[in-house]
Amino acid sequence: MRKLKTSQKVVFAAGVVGVLIGIFGRFNAWEYASYFAFFYSGSTMMWIAFLPQKKSCRNPFKRKSVQKS
Repeated sequence: MRKLKTSQKVVFAAGVVGVLIGIFGRFNAWEYASYFAFFYSGSTMMWIAFLPQKKSCRNPFKRKSVQKS
């Protein structure tokens, strides 16, 4: 597993808290609309923490410069 920056750790921790609130609400008979938002947003935040940095992303649709001879 790779090292995470502090901001990525914060986002991941917030995601874990959101998922735990969602699971807690599911088993305490909350309405679906009440607990699913926490669960869904928490799992999304956990996923976002592992996305690559902007510097390492490349744009396959970006035009390449033409070299003149």
